[in-house]
Amino acid sequence: MDNHTPPDNPLEVMAKLEYEEALPDGDARYVPTQEARGSEQTMTRLARKFGWNPSNNKFFAPTDKHVLFFGHIGSGKTTELRRYMGRFNASKHFFVVEVDVLAKLDRNNLQYSEVLMAMAESLLEQLAREGFGVDEDALRPLREWFAPAVSTRTESSELNAELKTGLEAGGGIPGILKLLASFTTSFRTGASRKTEWRQEIRNRFTTLALAFSGLIRHVEQLLKVKGRAERVLFLIDGTDKMRGDDTQAFFVHDAEQLLSIQTLALYTAPLHLKYDGSLGGKLDADIVLPMIKLYTQEGERWEPGWTALRELLLHRAARSLFEEGDTGEVQIQRLVEHCGGHPRELLRLLKLCCEWADERIDATVVDHALNQLASEYRRFLRPEDYTLLAELDANPIHGGNDKRAQELLYRLALLEYNDGGWRRSHPVVRRLAGYLQAQSLLKQAAQPAAAVSSTPPSAHATGT
Repeated sequence: MDNHTPPDNPLEVMAKLEYEEALPDGDARYVPTQEARGSEQTMTRLARKFGWNPSNNKFFAPTDKHVLFFGHIGSGKTTELRRYMGRFNASKHFFVVEVDVLAKLDRNNLQYSEVLMAMAESLLEQLAREGFGVDEDALRPLREWFAPAVSTRTESSELNAELKTGLEAGGGIPGILKLLASFTTSFRTGASRKTEWRQEIRNRFTTLALAFSGLIRHVEQLLKVKGRAERVLFLIDGTDKMRGDDTQAFFVHDAEQLLSIQTLALYTAPLHLKYDGSLGGKLDADIVLPMIKLYTQEGERWEPGWTALRELLLHRAARSLFEEGDTGEVQIQRLVEHCGGHPRELLRLLKLCCEWADERIDATVVDHALNQLASEYRRFLRPEDYTLLAELDANPIHGGNDKRAQELLYRLALLEYNDGGWRRSHPVVRRLAGYLQAQSLLKQAAQPAAAVSSTPPSAHATGT
């Protein structure tokens, strides 16, 4: 997308807003956020973990490396990673393979077994797109692993006929892709068959891991001879959006299975996982994409954050949708402030505005949007949550790493800045009567008894 004109009609804005859609590298809607986040060194740190120094182009890649990339859900991890991977690809050191597990698999029931299949499928698809072939000798171990799995697990002769090409020698990449596609489709849509395939993979995982690792080594030799790259690097996206139990199973209980694949791999990971203490050092887990900040820890306005988010908003909705002059700018600033520096929350507010607006987004429309988003948080917050959030706002470096704090981080009621240096509650949460009451009680508890005021929370609060 070389040129981009933002839509100037509320309905068109809503039609083009996709929360789950990360921007591809080179998209004209992209807004640089490195200074706004304080993430100027994030890409360099990530590159060095995989053996590349971008400043002098030195390259000494490890045999294998599995790295987690943390951040709030919707904070822009995939968009930033695609920008990074563009540079990785251009270096000719890496052949980057993006694995979109949300598109290929069932996000609500995801295990390492199907992610492994999706990795193999994505690798061969990328090779085919770029015109590379793979020798039959390199494909044979993978094909031989599939043979007994297909013959013992498939139930219909129709499916067996469909997979016959994939099992026959000489089918090349298209044949293997037929086999892999049948697995990933079953994982996404067939509950009973999914269980069978998972058991098959677990029973013969060592053989499968060796076959896949051998294929990766062969592909790397091929790419090196062709001058395309030296190492394959998998970007596995969507693993930050798994359910709680699936997250633990994937990153903690099955970490050894992930590590048995000898490759370079980068996984998106949910921020709360970093705080529960269960990773145990098996995976490289120290890089976080910081949130865009609007204020410093001391409460001073951070202009790079305001500038970046205003630009992001106006890449999705034309300035003419807002009132002219300072009146319109005030409403833009209100939307930016109440997203808390979270890009997806800003887009949610914009969508809500467009649902309320007839032609233009004015103060009344913005009020409706803020109250609507606040009500979404009110539905799951409990009284003790308000107390914890008020305490954290009073002391941003407060510990708060128990299970409830982790849940609040996951659900965005609590936002983290400066790579975990400090936290604040989501700005729309601070509009809720439950929060205002907790904040008032906290202030009363800090005052001498004689000075305690009986003034109730603000009458302008949104709900309880």
